[in-house]
Amino acid sequence: MGERRYPRHPIPGVGAIVVGSKGILLARRDKSPGEGLWSIPGGGVEIGETQKESVFREVLEETSIECEVLDLVSTDDLITLDDTGRVEFHFLLNHYLARAITEDTRPEFPNGEVAWFHPNDLPDDMVNQRIIDLLDALKDAILDLMNQ
Repeated sequence: MGERRYPRHPIPGVGAIVVGSKGILLARRDKSPGEGLWSIPGGGVEIGETQKESVFREVLEETSIECEVLDLVSTDDLITLDDTGRVEFHFLLNHYLARAITEDTRPEFPNGEVAWFHPNDLPDDMVNQRIIDLLDALKDAILDLMNQ
């Protein structure tokens, strides 16, 4: 994954707002940017893979949850600079709303964490304000999906 740090070009990625009966699915990040903080599952799109396939794969890998992708809900840039001002990470992210098909979680790594959170009770150590704002903007849709 060395090519993700200090990339020559922006890297396309996806994020999944997966909703189940218990709330929103979050995982603690195991790498930079945002290592150790809660975020929505997601990652880089692989060659030959559609974005929806990438959402399904990333969610399954990181959380063991199968999901149905419903809709593209936002597009964002994640650009992180190092101490010298050089671009350390640059991702072009499309965020998708998805419905959980299964709800029994299992983290990708033995010391990983995956959990369901009610949209009114998100953890204090979220990866960034943009994700919090996105979840807040989708709160009505999330609550509707939770009650289906």
